[in-house]
Amino acid sequence: MKMKTFNYSLLAVGVAAAMGISSGANAATPASAATSGAAPINNVATASYNVAGVSQPSVTSNTVTVNVSETANFALISTVDDGSIGNDTATNRPATPGGTTTFTHALTNTGNVTDTYTVNTTGNDSALVTATPDYALGTAPVTFTIVQADGTALTPAQVTALGSGQAQTGTIANGSTIRLQPGTRANLSYEAATPAARNGNDKGVGTLTATSTFFTNSNTAGATLVNENQTIVRLPTFRIAKAATSTVDLTATNPQISYSIVVTNATTDYSAAATDIVIRDVLPAGLSLPSDAASDVTVTGGAGTATISTVGTRQAINVAVADLAVGASRTITFTVNVDRTVYAASNSSVTNNVEVYDKFVGPVGTLPATPVLGTNYDILDSTNNNLDVNRVPAAADQANGAGVDSAGVTNFTRRAVILGTPTTREIAPASGTAGQVTQTTTITNNGQDNEGTNTNPLTFTIADGGNNAAVRPVVGPISVTYTPPNGGAPVTITLQPTVADGNTYTLNSNTLPTAQFPNGIAPGGVLAINYKVSSGNVTTPATVADAAAVGSTETSIVTLTPAGTGAPAATTVTDTTNVRGLTLVKSQALDTTCSGTVASGAFVQTAIDATPDQCVIYRIQATNTSSAALGFNLTGLTISDLLSNFSAGADLVAGSPTTSATNSSTAGIASTSGTAVLGSNYSLVPQGVGTLTFRIKIKNAR
Repeated sequence: MKMKTFNYSLLAVGVAAAMGISSGANAATPASAATSGAAPINNVATASYNVAGVSQPSVTSNTVTVNVSETANFALISTVDDGSIGNDTATNRPATPGGTTTFTHALTNTGNVTDTYTVNTTGNDSALVTATPDYALGTAPVTFTIVQADGTALTPAQVTALGSGQAQTGTIANGSTIRLQPGTRANLSYEAATPAARNGNDKGVGTLTATSTFFTNSNTAGATLVNENQTIVRLPTFRIAKAATSTVDLTATNPQISYSIVVTNATTDYSAAATDIVIRDVLPAGLSLPSDAASDVTVTGGAGTATISTVGTRQAINVAVADLAVGASRTITFTVNVDRTVYAASNSSVTNNVEVYDKFVGPVGTLPATPVLGTNYDILDSTNNNLDVNRVPAAADQANGAGVDSAGVTNFTRRAVILGTPTTREIAPASGTAGQVTQTTTITNNGQDNEGTNTNPLTFTIADGGNNAAVRPVVGPISVTYTPPNGGAPVTITLQPTVADGNTYTLNSNTLPTAQFPNGIAPGGVLAINYKVSSGNVTTPATVADAAAVGSTETSIVTLTPAGTGAPAATTVTDTTNVRGLTLVKSQALDTTCSGTVASGAFVQTAIDATPDQCVIYRIQATNTSSAALGFNLTGLTISDLLSNFSAGADLVAGSPTTSATNSSTAGIASTSGTAVLGSNYSLVPQGVGTLTFRIKIKNAR
């Protein structure tokens, strides 16, 4: 508020007239007066008279002088009811984009002369208050009502004194005048416009000025008083925090997501209460409320009414909130069902966004499927920042800002990692290195997520069954073969154990080369674990104890343990390794006539009775016991029967040793050395039999 004073004072009668000019201003009462001596009023009386009918000389009285004192004094103050009353500034008056803010002032004639004032509204910054305005308030017409200085109505005499040139109430154009009698005031008001494009926390500045005609005509400094008016755009700043079930296993019978939405009208320097807003959640495709009813939605923290609508083929949850005070929140919770077929792709996820709709003036009301800016809403705050029309400072909606928003993100898992069926292999009693057999166990990704990554690592162990000390899986590096889905070319790499010479292996983004495994084991991909099994303690057993027994068996157990989110349970598969090799069976048959011919059924492994000069036919059969499907060839086979085994009681029949072999095998070469009957260099295929036959003749003891 400001005050200017211009006074004319009458000095005491008899004191010489003097002239002086000065000025002064404060809130409501002049601190000093501007005075000017006016022309005095001199009054002289005369008298005329007759004496006896004769006119006498006129008589003049003494002169009396009246010095006139005129005081020009006026005040201009803000009367906004925000603590500004009696001041010359009104600061931080709330404004909305496209709206107006009312400023009120009192222009009072505190002098003793009628004065005329020119009233102006401007977009100027008068610098009465330090401010950095974002926009100018501009010019506007001013509405006035003339009352007495104390605010009471004018007296009839004052109304009459207005005359025809000055109305008691009305509106004047910017730059027009108001005439005030002493002891009266004009209550002034005007609407300062805020441009529609302004945002929250933007500030506007303007002035209302009054210029005294009396001061101006007297060429007195300070003829204009200034009141500064400031606005600040106050809008809600919404903070949206949406929480969702982080991971959902689509192998569940009824996969669901639980959502919680907290909408807060954040506290800022420019906050305003939010009224008649609508919070909307358009559910992503594949998500639906269990019963398609508003009763599935719970609103806490205050009143809120939920309704369900449709946006295209998707459900929309709409919550109308009549009032959300600064600092207040509403919490909305609900659970949705998940259509697993919509999220069958690898590493699927869903982001559920939320929008808050508000209008500068009036309620948002019922939202259509596609709300229209300027019609259905003026403010749109969304967890999808690309949609925002939030009309607040940009920093408020960024990280750590008052209005930062977060969407609800859910990752879907359908992890199904399957170990292949158990396998069986056959091994010789002493494998050495070259004879080790390879067991293969497959890992098939039947789920929808990539496996063998840092997110979804796999660990497997290869353990000895512990049933046969002479047969064991080989520890240390193994090979794995990856066959990508859709007919991709197989890739084989060497996989190191997690500990040197250990039996535990990990599949992740670090152990599987990126070039061959850019996405680990993709859905539909198969990884074959190829591990060796050995038998015997030495390459060529020196004793029976050094080798595995033909016909014995051992198991090896592969255990797969998935880790990471939604990991399925560990599974195992038991592979079997059977020891196969050569069996040697010797049988005999009585040849009473020494003809060399007997029925095949005559051969037995039990004792027989013979007399001198009769013959016995020996048959020695070597069998490769490995199976046709899994087995191995036996080579370099020699069958030997020492002469000393029978020479005390019988003689070898010359020319009788013969050899034979079953189909696909190769018979040995029959021979006799000085010590044994031999069948040399047989080659037997799996299940092949090589035979050495010869005759002996019982000696005559006489």
